[in-house]
Amino acid sequence: MMDFRERFLNTDKNTYFIAEIGINHNGVFELAHEMIKKSKESGASAVKFQKRNTDHLLLPGLEIETPTGYLSKNADDLPDESKAFGTWTYPDKRLEFSDEQHLDLWRYAESLGLDYIVSPWDENSLDFLVQNEAKVIKIASIDCNNFHFMRLVASKRVPVIASVGMCNWSEISQTWQIFEEANCPLMFLHCTSAYPCEIKDKNLKCIPVLRQLFNQEVGFSGHGVGFTGAFGAVALGVKVIEKHVTLSRKMSGPDQAASLEFDEVTTLICESNKIIEALGTTNKVFLDSEATLHGVLSKRIVTSKSIKANDQFNFENLKTVVTKQPGGILPNKYFEVINRTSKSDLPKNHILEMNDLV
Repeated sequence: MMDFRERFLNTDKNTYFIAEIGINHNGVFELAHEMIKKSKESGASAVKFQKRNTDHLLLPGLEIETPTGYLSKNADDLPDESKAFGTWTYPDKRLEFSDEQHLDLWRYAESLGLDYIVSPWDENSLDFLVQNEAKVIKIASIDCNNFHFMRLVASKRVPVIASVGMCNWSEISQTWQIFEEANCPLMFLHCTSAYPCEIKDKNLKCIPVLRQLFNQEVGFSGHGVGFTGAFGAVALGVKVIEKHVTLSRKMSGPDQAASLEFDEVTTLICESNKIIEALGTTNKVFLDSEATLHGVLSKRIVTSKSIKANDQFNFENLKTVVTKQPGGILPNKYFEVINRTSKSDLPKNHILEMNDLV
């Protein structure tokens, strides 16, 4: 199976966590800087933003609505009003940064050791990422079955991470074929595009199916406010996790309420790494750490009745007991004892040793 993470992201064995800042900066440049810093402090491996050029995104002549909804200026700017997800104006130019601002944020993120990942929503934004030698490109769920755009993205041959929310198996397979034909590396992130996503809609069982279908590493993009989906994904072997982050869920903005605060991000990353460590290996052997309990509880094979020389050991004349004495034959050697004969006369409750056997 191809390990996308090790080839194109990093070789760390822990969780590669993408802090999806997205548009939760609310168009405030200083806020974006602060969120990048907080992402680093929380243990993230990468930050992710979105980029739109409305001149290329929209049909020419289409009138853009006047944006509605208050956008918090900082974590303490918490108005009383609230807007339901899906009722915000789209696209909202207030949430977009210029090319120069993105390059500034890009440099800042990399100076902190973070990967800077962007979801392009149009051809112009895609070209910006390619021209500036993006490490990877992230494709949002809404475009994963946009086969025209996927052909364009794949033609750039920059490694791509694509969320599969709102897609069915046939569409996912078609996108995979597009990237295969273009010889462009692709990794899917299992995703449910609901903000926030209910537990019943997470469908984590799709993760091993995705992995098996394409013989490829699979990630997880979560839109819930808890840890359940991410922990479940990690337990299924996922090492690339993307979650929306915010300075405060109480802030006003389109995606704030479906995001994790940074102290929660720290907890999520820490516990995910523990799960990865706990998954361990498929090599089932007696562990050094098990020796203490084994020494206390383990039994030995003893005679359950007196035995004459040349008598055959069998189920009826043997039993296992705790002896609290050194030596003796462990029960897992039972089939090495059964049906063999005794060298000498043995009393009842004799602790068998291998030299008692012919």
